[in-house]
Amino acid sequence: MRSWMKKKYFTLLLQSSVVLAVFIGCSSTRNHTFSALNNQENIDTKLPVVHSIKTINDVSSVGFEWPKIADTYDIDGFILYRLKKDSKLKRIATIKNPYATHYYDEGLETESSYTYQLATYKGDKISNLSEPILVKTSFINPVESVFASLEYPKSVKVFWSPHPNPSVSRYIIQRQNKDGKFSSVGIVKNRLFVEFFDMDLEDGKKYRYQVIAENFMGDKSRPSVMVEGKTKDLPKEIANVRVSQNLTRQIELSWDKSPEEDVVAYRIYASNNRNDKYKFIAQTPNTSYVDKIEKDNLTRYYKVVALDKTHLEGALPKEPAMGETSDRPEAPIITKGTIQDSSAFI
Repeated sequence: MRSWMKKKYFTLLLQSSVVLAVFIGCSSTRNHTFSALNNQENIDTKLPVVHSIKTINDVSSVGFEWPKIADTYDIDGFILYRLKKDSKLKRIATIKNPYATHYYDEGLETESSYTYQLATYKGDKISNLSEPILVKTSFINPVESVFASLEYPKSVKVFWSPHPNPSVSRYIIQRQNKDGKFSSVGIVKNRLFVEFFDMDLEDGKKYRYQVIAENFMGDKSRPSVMVEGKTKDLPKEIANVRVSQNLTRQIELSWDKSPEEDVVAYRIYASNNRNDKYKFIAQTPNTSYVDKIEKDNLTRYYKVVALDKTHLEGALPKEPAMGETSDRPEAPIITKGTIQDSSAFI
């Protein structure tokens, strides 16, 4: 009895070993871990492998095309993997259609390189990966013919040629700061609207700009060439201001005419104290002015500035011109008076 049981045990063991060996030898499925993948993938080497994949690259997307799989009933669809430089291969899409021959990936960085691989899948098993597909996204050409004004008061006009790419939806205008970095100062929201005014700038100062086009997807072009603009200078300081010091209850001012052709008037500021705030008192197109004063022996300080046709006025000079009214005349002293023929003589 024991001999029969022992014989039966070895027979079952032998059969199990044979079945296991046959299963291992005939199975096309194995548990495989890609060094570039985060998770284990069940590879079935009998699943068809995708070959002859073609691509077309855009600014932030890439399209794929591959031949139709002959035995579509053998698969459930496709899995697309992406590898970016200095990163790991990542499953980015499951295409649940065995008849599919096209797909796309979007949201990519412009002018960047990516590697893709495609596999078929059936259930929880995938085929061997395709050959690596190397792609590089393209770019939007920079805006051309960019110019900046040199003569506008407190502003710079930046203008350029319309971008030929019809997908461009707007322009971003950037200005260089003191650290040499560009930051956005404005947006123009139409491809055919090609000017921008940078306002509230300092007088007589240079500014540098660049323009970037952006399409409807939010993809940005390369920056344009840098251009330099300048705000209009303030009118120059008035020379040779002359002020009277001996007139009765008035002070006369005169000065040299400004050599600048666009100066249209002069503005006069005054203060009764040299270091106090100067108050605007008059504007004249002439090179002289009379300040009527109802006080005798009054000292007053003046500053005169030019005003141009764009309403820019020159900076107040540091040093004022001083004027004075004369002393009040003393009352006459009568020393002798006579009357002759009904007339008085003093």
